[in-house]
Amino acid sequence: MTLLNQTFDIYVDWNITLALTAIIWLAAKLVLARLGRRLAFNYQLSILNGLFAVMILSPVAVAVYQQMQVAQVVPAAGSVNLADYAVSQYLRGGIAIPAEDFQALLGLRSRLTESVLSFAPGLGMGVVLFLLAGFSYFGIKLIVSMVRLARMLSACHEWRAAGRLQLLLSDRALVPFSARGFFRHYVVIPSELLAKPDDLKLVLKHEFQHLRQGDVTWEIGLEALRPFFFWNPFFYVWKSEVERLRELACDQKVTDATNVDLRSYCMCLLRAAQAGIRRRHRIAGKDRVGNVAAVALIEVQDRLMRRSPAQKLRRRVEALLEKDRMRPHWSFVFLAVLPMIAIVFLSALSIQKPADWTQDRLMLSTIINLERLETINTFGQRPLR
Repeated sequence: MTLLNQTFDIYVDWNITLALTAIIWLAAKLVLARLGRRLAFNYQLSILNGLFAVMILSPVAVAVYQQMQVAQVVPAAGSVNLADYAVSQYLRGGIAIPAEDFQALLGLRSRLTESVLSFAPGLGMGVVLFLLAGFSYFGIKLIVSMVRLARMLSACHEWRAAGRLQLLLSDRALVPFSARGFFRHYVVIPSELLAKPDDLKLVLKHEFQHLRQGDVTWEIGLEALRPFFFWNPFFYVWKSEVERLRELACDQKVTDATNVDLRSYCMCLLRAAQAGIRRRHRIAGKDRVGNVAAVALIEVQDRLMRRSPAQKLRRRVEALLEKDRMRPHWSFVFLAVLPMIAIVFLSALSIQKPADWTQDRLMLSTIINLERLETINTFGQRPLR
C-alpha cells in the first residue's frame, strides 16, 4: 500500500506541477507582451519543450534533493514546504481559525488519497472509476490512432530513401505530414504534389525542418501522456501552445533561408489547405490520420476547443510577415530561463507531503489538545447566575 500511495502522490504532484508550469509560461508570455518584446518562435518552442522536460523530471529531482537532505548534503533549513510554512504562520498568529479546523485542512489531501486508494464508497470510488474510464478511453484511442497511422504508412508507395528517412507517396493523405517509428522517419506526400515541383520543394523543406526540430518525437510524447493528464485542462493549454509554436517555428526557419521566397511559401500554405479540404470531402473521412506521431504542413480538420483552420492559416501568414522578433544568443536565453526552471523545481518541492511530525506540528497538536481540554472543562462548569 505504501508503494501505491507514493505512486498516487507522484501522479497528483505531476498534475499540480504541470498546472503551475503552464501558469509560469503564460505569465512569461504576458510580461514579454507588456514589454513590447517578441521572441523568435524557435526560441519559444525550445523554452516550452525545456520547461515540459523539467516538469516531467521534477519527481526525480525532488527525490534526489530529499535524499541529499537525509544525507545532510543540503541543510535542513533549506526545506521548502507549503504545509510547513502554513503551520509556522498559524503558530505566529498569521492565520486566525480554530486549530482543529486548521489541522483538518492540512489533512484534506491525505484523507482524499486514502479515500481513493481504499475505494471508499462515494467520492473515492467515483474518482477511481473516472480515472480508469478516462485512462482506458484515451489509451484505446491512442492505440487506434497508431494502428491507423501504421496502416496508412503501409499503404503508401516508397519514393525515395536515405538512411533512416523514407519519402512516401500517398493517394489518401489529406496533406503532407511527417511521422516516425522506433528507428525510421517518414515524410508522406500526396501523390498529386508530384505535378507541382515548386510546392513539392517547399513542402519537403517544411517537413524536413519538423524532423530536425524533433517535433514528431515531442508529439509522440505528448500523445502518450494524454491518458494520464486527460482531466487536466492545463495539459490541453500546453499542447495547444506546442502545436501553435512548432508550426510557426518551422515556417520561420524555412523562410529564413535565402533561397525561399516568402510569397511563394504563403501561397503554398494556402494551396495545401485548399487541397486538403478538397481531399477530405472526396475521401469522406476514411483512413484519416490521427494526430499521434504525425506533424502536418497544415491542419484541415476541425477539432473541439481549437481554432478553425482558417484562423490558424491566417495566424501563420501574419507571423511570417513579422520581421522584428528577437533572436538573442542561446546563452542569454538559458540565463533568462534559469529562474523559470528554479520556480518549477521549487513549486514541485513545495507541494510534497510534509514530514509526519515536526516541532511546529507537535506545537499545533498541543494547541488542539489544550482546546479540547478547555471545551471539556467548560462543559463541566456550572452556569453563572
